[in-house]
Order: sequence, then C-alpha cells, then structure tokens
Amino acid sequence: MNGSSAYFAAVNRGKRSVTLDLGSSEGRLAARQLVSTADVLVENFRPGVADRLGIGADEMMAAFPGLIYGSITGFGTSGPLADAAGTEVIVEAESGLMDVTGMPGAAPVRFGVAMVDIATGLALSTGVCAALAERARTGVGRRVDTSLFATAVSSLGTLIAGSAADGTTPDRWGSGHPTIVPYRAFEVVDGFVVLGATNDAMFTRLVGGLGIDPAEIDAAWSTNAGRINARTDVETVIHRSISHRCAGDVVTVLRDHGVLVAEVASAADTASGEQALALSLFEHHDGIPFSRSPLSGSDTRPLWRAPQLGEHTAEVFAELNRGADCASAAAQNRKG
Repeated sequence: MNGSSAYFAAVNRGKRSVTLDLGSSEGRLAARQLVSTADVLVENFRPGVADRLGIGADEMMAAFPGLIYGSITGFGTSGPLADAAGTEVIVEAESGLMDVTGMPGAAPVRFGVAMVDIATGLALSTGVCAALAERARTGVGRRVDTSLFATAVSSLGTLIAGSAADGTTPDRWGSGHPTIVPYRAFEVVDGFVVLGATNDAMFTRLVGGLGIDPAEIDAAWSTNAGRINARTDVETVIHRSISHRCAGDVVTVLRDHGVLVAEVASAADTASGEQALALSLFEHHDGIPFSRSPLSGSDTRPLWRAPQLGEHTAEVFAELNRGADCASAAAQNRKG
C-alpha cells in the first residue's frame, strides 16, 4: 500500500510523519520547537540514547516544565539487563511468560500477536492520562517510565504469588486452566469450540445441554475439586459427546443452557463478522480491514492513510511557524 506493508499501514494510519536529523544542531533545535507545542513526548530508545540525542527527559522537562515525558524500554533503565535488546519474544522468554504458554509437555511458544508490546503501550497511556490529570492541578509535568519486561512480569502476578504460596512450578496448560475443569478447547467436526463450567451449577447445565448419559458422570464430578482430580476422564466424556457435532450446533445448544462457550474463529472471520460490524471495529480500505479504537463511542471519522516517511515535515513546521507568528502578533496587539 503506497510502497509500504499492510502491517505498517495498520499501525500508522491516522498519523503524520516528520523526519529530523537529531545528530545535527538544526535537527535538535527543530525537535525543541516541536516539543514546545506538545503536551506529551514519548520515546522508545534504549536507555541513554535520548540523552545523547539531546531529547532526554531531564533536558526536555527542564526546558518545558509542563511536559509529560513517556519512555518505553525493553528491560527498564536500571539492572543488569537495562542495556540488552528487548523485543517482544525476548521479553516473553526472559520474564517467564513463555514458560507457561503452550501445550502440556511440549515446547514453549510465543503469543500469536505481540501482546506484551500492546499491553505496555496501554500501561504507558494510562500513566500519561494520570500525569495529565495531575498536571491540571499542579501545572507540573511528570516522567512516565515503563518497560516490556515490567509489563510481562506484572501479568504473571497471580502465578508468581500462587507458586510461592504452595511451592509448585506453573505448568503449561494449552487452552486449559489449572483450577477449573472443564475449561478449554475441544475439537469438533469443523474446527474447535471452547467451553467451560466456572461453577458446579454450570457443569450440571453443560451435561444436560449436551445430553450426556448420567451413567457416564461420576458423583464426585459434582464439585470442581472432584473434576480437577478426574480432569482426563471429565474431558474425555465431554469430547466424546461433541466430537461428531458441528461447532455452530454446540455453541447454540450450550448458550441456550447458560454455559460458557465459543467457536474458535479465525481472525479473518472475526473481521467480517456481525459482532465486529455492530461495534464498528474495522474500517476497510482497498479491501483490507483496519482495526479502529476499541473504545465504544470513540471518534468514528475516517482515519488518514499511513504516511510516507517524512511526508508531513514541511506541513508541520509551517503550522508551527504560523502559530509563532500569530502568537507574536497577538502579543504586539496587547502591547499596543
């Protein structure tokens, strides 16, 4: 699309692109001019790089006390890994996330999408919003600093606490759950469905909805603890009752019985599905669906296409110069 990849287009639509040479005095002066008009600056360099380029937090916040300065690094700004390269898959491995992701007894796997990247961006945006609210009261900006590693580790909080409490090592459970049975994906004729019983009454409804012969159900399975102890037997009975059915049939029946269930859909099916359409989650260009904000009621105006590198440099600085000229003229009028 315009010489760029669909990935680039998906993550950069709605933006303007300005290029600067921060290795030159002119480029650094231009950067300061940009920052002088900004509420928030976000950088994603390794620790120390922004300082060397003249746009570090200390320098920028000293020059612009109201600035919110956001930083995302791979492993944070201190500690033995601070200077290490920290991409999504590296952080998944180093943090322990990959160790608990995958099928039981199989090799660990990475997430299907860059969830740590996404969650870290969300964490930073939350911090930035809080800093903006604080600035409204105090008039003073703040540095907001996070890392992929910190986000990944924080997501493991319950696992780490649970393991420390009972002395166990977390296992890989695939699509399943260590403390709820049943609660995983099962194969059917035309794909997979995920179903679960998060309480004992729901398990009773699941059995009734699937028409499972009561003779196949052990009395001990009436409690989740009993089902955990007989995990393989419980899941075998359920799989046997649905393996010859279509996903749509299983979903319809179990939803009618108030049981957690969903078909494992493809990303493409979801993009063109009724639910995504109802929520206006995608915008189509050249036959390609691009996701919009997940916030309900957000701006639904069409987004600009992704920019070419440096496409808006002249435009943005022309706007800055016009703004400076207007401010100067207003000041002269006040004096007059």
